[in-house]
Amino acid sequence: YLTSYFAFPSKQKHLGEIPQVNKTFNVVGNGNDRGLVIGESTFGGVEQLSQQTGAILDYGSLIYLTLQRASTAREAIHTMSQLMDTYGYYSEGESISIADSTTGEVWIMEVIGRGNSYGKLGAVWVARRVPDGMMTAHANQARITTFPRDDPDNCLYSPDVVDVAIHYGLYPPHKDPLEFSFSDVYDPVTFTNARFSEARVWSIFSQAADTNSSFQIKYQDYAAGRDLSSRMPLFITPYKKLSAFDVMNLMNSHYEGTDLDATRDVGAGLFGGPHRPRPLTWEFEGKTYFNERTIAIERTGWNFVAQLRPHMPRELSVLIWFAADDTSTSPRVPVYACSTKVAEPFAGKGTQDGVPAPMMKLDLTKAFWVQNMVSNLVYWRWMDAYPITRKRIDDIYFDHLRKVQATDLTARVYYDKDPKLAIEYATNVTVSYTHLT
Repeated sequence: YLTSYFAFPSKQKHLGEIPQVNKTFNVVGNGNDRGLVIGESTFGGVEQLSQQTGAILDYGSLIYLTLQRASTAREAIHTMSQLMDTYGYYSEGESISIADSTTGEVWIMEVIGRGNSYGKLGAVWVARRVPDGMMTAHANQARITTFPRDDPDNCLYSPDVVDVAIHYGLYPPHKDPLEFSFSDVYDPVTFTNARFSEARVWSIFSQAADTNSSFQIKYQDYAAGRDLSSRMPLFITPYKKLSAFDVMNLMNSHYEGTDLDATRDVGAGLFGGPHRPRPLTWEFEGKTYFNERTIAIERTGWNFVAQLRPHMPRELSVLIWFAADDTSTSPRVPVYACSTKVAEPFAGKGTQDGVPAPMMKLDLTKAFWVQNMVSNLVYWRWMDAYPITRKRIDDIYFDHLRKVQATDLTARVYYDKDPKLAIEYATNVTVSYTHLT
């Protein structure tokens, strides 16, 4: 399973064109009909490396162009590297999740631009394969530290990943390159990075690592920003096999039951609400204060959990459980990545298509606005309303799950006759799932 959530898309800085390739794949959301899924989170990193004159690809364009061109995770890594080197990379540092149902491989790739003075377009990067039976997570903070140089089955990297750091004075030229840590050089952990970003990874790992809170206790000082030296591992082994439903629940966290629980501090109010006005930090009488940055957050534009199913034919192997708005208050609808259309409540072009999204125009025929309305009503009576909403969302999921299981059986029968028939059927079912009810 692959999870990701997005606030608002990045503003496109430069317009440009790239040549069309001979063949592209069908893309719906962040998955394609070849079994590939890509998600991301922005970590920012060294600011001067995000400026690149002549670059035309931001991270969103990079992801969707790659989904159109690549079939496997390894192909995606090489495709993204080639696209960035050719057309430039005009975004901040990114952590990118990549997985495919053909090989069953899952990778985490971290990239940051080469800046202006290095003399070459594109970005430097490191990609680590998630070991079988393990999991990883990232949340707006680079997490890959040192990495092996002689294990191409499990680690890939740009040849000049250290050279760029040396060029900008970020890494001593005399120091052993094998000691180079991508995260420590390009996106050093600070108090705010730990508290606002790594704490979310801590929340996910703590829920999945064990049942006795030992992981949570071991790394809670790091997550709280009190001890930045005790970094969490890049990968952990969950104590049980995680279902799609388990992964969805990991995305519901407001740090409930931990020292960072946003429902128990003075700002929670009469109804124990976890939501706070923004900004995250503010000053009063010379002191700086902050609110927690939880996984589930009201500023989410859309989010998904991608389910990769190698036992299904490749075109039917990716199921994207998609939701608009807050991960904890929005029901998810299943979308087959081979679908050639979706229902009107979820349809429409956006900034990646060169069309400014009319997000600030109320439209109750669109899922985004309906789910925002429900979420905002829940926020004000959280203690009373959230349990009711949570049960309803879970009921909707299990209802969809039963429908998906039946759809899979029928789609496979069609597929054995003609894959086009299966794609048409999956498309029609996706449209029926994504109608507002």
